[in-house]
Amino acid sequence: MKKVLLAAALAAGALLLSGCATTTSLTPSENLAKQVQKACAVVQPTILSLKAQSAQLSQEQVEDLVKADGIATKVCAAAATVPVPTSVTDLIQSAFPVLIQIVNAAPLLPSDKATVSVALTAAQVALSVALAQ
Repeated sequence: MKKVLLAAALAAGALLLSGCATTTSLTPSENLAKQVQKACAVVQPTILSLKAQSAQLSQEQVEDLVKADGIATKVCAAAATVPVPTSVTDLIQSAFPVLIQIVNAAPLLPSDKATVSVALTAAQVALSVALAQ
Protein backbone atom coordinates (compact mmCIF):
# COMPACT_ATOMS: atom_id res chain seq x y z
CA MET A 1 0.00 0.00 0.00
CA LYS A 2 2.81 2.39 0.90
CA LYS A 3 4.57 1.58 -2.37
CA VAL A 4 1.41 2.36 -4.33
CA LEU A 5 0.98 5.70 -2.57
CA LEU A 6 4.64 6.51 -3.11
CA ALA A 7 4.29 5.64 -6.80
CA ALA A 8 1.24 7.89 -7.09
CA ALA A 9 3.02 10.75 -5.35
CA LEU A 10 6.09 10.35 -7.54
CA ALA A 11 3.97 10.24 -10.70
CA ALA A 12 2.08 13.38 -9.70
CA GLY A 13 5.29 15.13 -8.71
CA ALA A 14 7.04 14.17 -11.93
CA LEU A 15 4.08 15.35 -13.95
CA LEU A 16 3.94 18.68 -12.17
CA LEU A 17 7.69 19.17 -12.29
CA SER A 18 7.73 18.35 -15.97
CA GLY A 19 5.20 21.14 -16.35
CA CYS A 20 7.78 23.49 -14.83
CA ALA A 21 10.54 22.45 -17.22
CA THR A 22 11.23 24.81 -20.04
CA THR A 23 12.34 24.06 -23.55
CA THR A 24 12.86 26.39 -26.49
CA SER A 25 9.55 28.18 -27.07
CA LEU A 26 7.12 25.59 -25.71
CA THR A 27 4.97 26.23 -22.69
CA PRO A 28 5.28 23.63 -19.93
CA SER A 29 1.96 22.05 -20.86
CA GLU A 30 2.89 21.92 -24.55
CA ASN A 31 6.18 20.29 -23.58
CA LEU A 32 4.33 17.67 -21.52
CA ALA A 33 1.95 16.91 -24.39
CA LYS A 34 4.91 16.61 -26.75
CA GLN A 35 6.70 14.18 -24.41
CA VAL A 36 3.62 11.95 -24.25
CA GLN A 37 3.35 12.04 -28.05
CA LYS A 38 7.02 11.08 -28.34
CA ALA A 39 6.58 8.17 -25.94
CA CYS A 40 3.53 6.92 -27.84
CA ALA A 41 5.41 7.26 -31.14
CA VAL A 42 8.02 4.83 -29.79
CA VAL A 43 5.82 2.43 -27.84
CA GLN A 44 3.05 1.81 -30.35
CA PRO A 45 5.27 0.84 -33.35
CA THR A 46 7.43 -1.30 -31.05
CA ILE A 47 4.37 -3.24 -29.91
CA LEU A 48 3.31 -3.70 -33.54
CA SER A 49 6.75 -5.08 -34.39
CA LEU A 50 6.64 -7.45 -31.45
CA LYS A 51 3.17 -8.61 -32.46
CA ALA A 52 4.55 -9.42 -35.92
CA GLN A 53 7.10 -11.68 -34.22
CA SER A 54 4.56 -13.40 -31.97
CA ALA A 55 5.31 -16.80 -33.55
CA GLN A 56 8.69 -16.75 -31.80
CA LEU A 57 7.23 -15.74 -28.43
CA SER A 58 5.94 -17.99 -25.68
CA GLN A 59 2.24 -17.96 -24.81
CA GLU A 60 3.00 -16.00 -21.63
CA GLN A 61 4.95 -13.41 -23.60
CA VAL A 62 2.11 -13.06 -26.10
CA GLU A 63 -0.36 -12.55 -23.24
CA ASP A 64 1.92 -9.89 -21.72
CA LEU A 65 2.20 -8.20 -25.10
CA VAL A 66 -1.58 -8.09 -25.44
CA LYS A 67 -1.82 -6.50 -21.97
CA ALA A 68 0.90 -3.96 -22.81
CA ASP A 69 -0.83 -3.12 -26.08
CA GLY A 70 -4.11 -2.48 -24.27
CA ILE A 71 -2.44 -0.24 -21.71
CA ALA A 72 -0.47 1.71 -24.34
CA THR A 73 -3.58 2.17 -26.46
CA LYS A 74 -5.57 3.52 -23.51
CA VAL A 75 -2.79 5.83 -22.32
CA CYS A 76 -2.06 7.24 -25.78
CA ALA A 77 -5.75 7.71 -26.53
CA ALA A 78 -6.34 9.44 -23.19
CA ALA A 79 -3.33 11.69 -23.67
CA ALA A 80 -4.42 12.62 -27.20
CA THR A 81 -7.82 13.85 -26.01
CA VAL A 82 -6.47 16.19 -23.35
CA PRO A 83 -6.47 19.83 -24.42
CA VAL A 84 -3.15 21.58 -23.96
CA PRO A 85 -3.45 23.61 -20.75
CA THR A 86 -2.49 27.27 -20.81
CA SER A 87 -2.03 27.81 -17.07
CA VAL A 88 -0.96 25.90 -13.99
CA THR A 89 -4.61 25.69 -12.93
CA ASP A 90 -5.55 24.18 -16.31
CA LEU A 91 -2.63 21.77 -16.01
CA ILE A 92 -3.81 20.59 -12.59
CA GLN A 93 -7.40 20.24 -13.76
CA SER A 94 -6.49 18.26 -16.87
CA ALA A 95 -3.41 16.30 -15.76
CA PHE A 96 -4.84 14.59 -12.71
CA PRO A 97 -7.81 13.03 -14.53
CA VAL A 98 -5.38 11.70 -17.15
CA LEU A 99 -3.17 10.26 -14.42
CA ILE A 100 -6.22 8.56 -12.93
CA GLN A 101 -7.09 7.12 -16.36
CA ILE A 102 -3.53 5.81 -16.65
CA VAL A 103 -3.78 4.21 -13.22
CA ASN A 104 -7.11 2.62 -14.16
CA ALA A 105 -5.51 1.20 -17.31
CA ALA A 106 -2.52 -0.17 -15.39
CA PRO A 107 -2.42 -3.82 -14.35
CA LEU A 108 -2.96 -3.15 -10.66
CA LEU A 109 -5.26 -4.72 -8.13
CA PRO A 110 -8.62 -2.91 -7.90
CA SER A 111 -7.89 -1.89 -4.31
CA ASP A 112 -4.52 -0.41 -5.37
CA LYS A 113 -6.20 1.46 -8.23
CA ALA A 114 -8.70 2.93 -5.79
CA THR A 115 -5.96 3.93 -3.36
CA VAL A 116 -3.91 5.66 -6.06
CA SER A 117 -7.00 7.40 -7.47
CA VAL A 118 -7.92 8.74 -4.04
CA ALA A 119 -4.32 9.89 -3.47
CA LEU A 120 -4.21 11.66 -6.83
CA THR A 121 -7.57 13.31 -6.18
CA ALA A 122 -6.37 14.49 -2.77
CA ALA A 123 -3.20 15.90 -4.35
CA GLN A 124 -5.28 17.69 -6.99
CA VAL A 125 -7.50 19.25 -4.33
CA ALA A 126 -4.49 20.31 -2.24
CA LEU A 127 -2.78 21.94 -5.19
CA SER A 128 -5.99 23.66 -6.27
CA VAL A 129 -6.49 25.05 -2.78
CA ALA A 130 -2.86 26.22 -2.64
CA LEU A 131 -3.25 28.04 -5.95
CA ALA A 132 -6.52 29.63 -4.84
CA GLN A 133 -4.87 31.34 -1.88
